[in-house]
Order: sequence, then C-alpha cells, then structure tokens
Amino acid sequence: MQFYRPRKPIPAIPIVSLIDILVILLIFFIVTMQPKQKRTILDISMPVVGDMPTKQVMDVRTVLALSKEGEITLDSVKVHHDLLVDYLIEIKRQNRKLELEMDKQVRLEQMIMISEALTKAGFEANLPTRVRDTKQITDS
Repeated sequence: MQFYRPRKPIPAIPIVSLIDILVILLIFFIVTMQPKQKRTILDISMPVVGDMPTKQVMDVRTVLALSKEGEITLDSVKVHHDLLVDYLIEIKRQNRKLELEMDKQVRLEQMIMISEALTKAGFEANLPTRVRDTKQITDS
C-alpha cells in the first residue's frame, strides 16, 4: 500500500522583487554619492626680507637667482636647467660660496627642481636665501 506523500515545494526566490530592491538601492547610492572633487591648491606666500644697506661685504658669494618665469641665472649668466647641476658642481669644486635669490612668485615645482640640483651638486640645504618682491622692483 502506498501512502500519498505531498511533494516538497521547491523554494522559489522572487526575482522581480529583488530587482526592484536592487534598483532602489542603486538610485539611493547614485543620489547620495559625492563626486570626487579636485583638491584646492595651497597659496603659499614666501616671506620677503628687505635689504639692509651695509658698508662692507662679509662674504663674496655666487648668486643663484630664479625668476618667476623660470629663468635661472648664476651671477647674471643665464643657465639652462639641464646644465644647472654641472655648473653647481664646478662652483662646488672651486670652493665658492653660494647664495640663493628668488622672486616671491616662484612656483613650488621650480623651488624643488633647484633644491634637487643643489643636493646632486653636494651643497647643503641651508643656503642663505633672499626672496625678491617683484612688485617692489617694478614700482621703483
């Protein structure tokens, strides 16, 4: 004798309602998402020191000057940035002292490039530095 056994129902997952929930979550994440914003650039202003008139020169130094346009000069001789390390190595070999002079509006990447060239040439990081205010130069 065989008894009637009801078949076990196969569990069904309601796909349509899952799709609805997925769409609602997708819309929620799109609405609440904040797009990646560009970071603002810091406005760094270098302190400017006024020159004091002196009657005697304490140390004769070679002036490494950097303008806001990116021109590099060594004692008023223009130097290409590719040859700067070679010039600085020669100055170091002659035991000449160096002084850094730059415009107030020099870009940070230019300052880093000069710093790397000085390091490659073997100069110390604490060079005497003067910062020129280009407004004062053009006004006078």
